[in-house]
Amino acid sequence: MTKPGKGWAPPGCTLLKTHHAMTTHNHTIPDRSPPGSTRTAPSAVHKDGGVKCATGAPSKIRGRDNITIGTWNTRTLRAAGKLQELTHEIDRYRWNILGLCEMRWKNFGETTTEEGHKVFFSGKEDRHEHGVGFLVHKDIVNTVMGCRPASSRLITIRLRAVPFNITIVQAYAPTSNYDDNKIEEFYFQLQNVIDQTPKKDIFVVQVDWNAKVGRDACGNWQGICGPFCNGDTNERGLRLLEFATFN
Repeated sequence: MTKPGKGWAPPGCTLLKTHHAMTTHNHTIPDRSPPGSTRTAPSAVHKDGGVKCATGAPSKIRGRDNITIGTWNTRTLRAAGKLQELTHEIDRYRWNILGLCEMRWKNFGETTTEEGHKVFFSGKEDRHEHGVGFLVHKDIVNTVMGCRPASSRLITIRLRAVPFNITIVQAYAPTSNYDDNKIEEFYFQLQNVIDQTPKKDIFVVQVDWNAKVGRDACGNWQGICGPFCNGDTNERGLRLLEFATFN
């Protein structure tokens, strides 16, 4: 890790110092739509070939580069203009790659924003629910080796870097409205993704856990969580601590 330089990073950002490739048709999101209209999120399919990238961008992240990785629960990007709102909002921050939760876009694929940033997404086939993805800054889009959607709650991306490549997992855990079977299914799938990641990669897991880890857990889970927590740990928080301990 390196100390952040000038600028502001989104909450929860990690600073790192430092083809199963997929390509689809690029969909440029229009910046205006009729009042009250809704936008159907772009859908695409994986094909053989490389990722289309911006000309002149570096092909790998080097050890001297400061890379800002963050996560953002967007609540929804389904309505018209929401993607433009997001890209406008993050102009105030320093960022390179942003993991997204609750996009609520159908299917999986990729699209390019008007600014030239790349969006990779994974959602349900039949409903505008859940949805995860990555927003990759145009300056590092050439470093993307591949993006693998696992479900509407889980997606991974791999970046070419030296001395080690970087793998990032973005996930959206079930809320307390779901039963324990759904929670265990989510953690099982997440663990499978972790186990399949190349061991030499720099590995980042960022998730909207929908769990509470409290100060009461600091004594019993030393080295796993710090003192800056919620007031109390709930059942979902205990499951998160078990996951963190195992890994």
